[in-house]
Amino acid sequence: MKRAALPLAVLLAACAPATQPAAQPVYSYAGEARFLLIPQKIRVTYTVDPVTHEARGEYRNLTSGGTFILRGTQLPRPGGATLTATIDPGDTPRLNASLLGFGVSNVPLRASGLLGATVTSTILSGTLTVGGVKHNVTLRAER
Repeated sequence: MKRAALPLAVLLAACAPATQPAAQPVYSYAGEARFLLIPQKIRVTYTVDPVTHEARGEYRNLTSGGTFILRGTQLPRPGGATLTATIDPGDTPRLNASLLGFGVSNVPLRASGLLGATVTSTILSGTLTVGGVKHNVTLRAER
C-alpha cells in the first residue's frame, strides 16, 4: 500500500510557531459631565477587538466611587469611530423593603445606562442615557 505524500505547505504550517493575536489597544478618556446639574468626574477605559469590534471595559464615576461594566461595539467610520455601549452596575446592592405588606424587592441601587458616542484619538463625545434622561458627555483622551 502506497502512502500519499503530504504537501510541503502542510508540513511547514505544522512546524511554524503559533501566531499571537494582535494586541488590543486600550482607550482611556476622562473628564467631567453634569448629571442633574451636579458635576461628576468620569473615566472610561476599554479595549476593542479588531475583528469583532466588541468593546469591553469599565466606566468609573470618580466623584461617587462607582464602577460600572462597559460592553458594546465600536465601529470605525470616517471622522472617528462610533461607540455604542451599555453601562451596567454589575453586582450591586439591591433594595428590599416593605411597609404594611406593600414594597419593593430586588431593585438595584444603581441604574444602568446607554452610552452613544463618537470617538477620536483625543475626544469621546456623546450622550449617556440613564432612566430615559440624556446627559451630554465630553471626555478627553488620557495618555
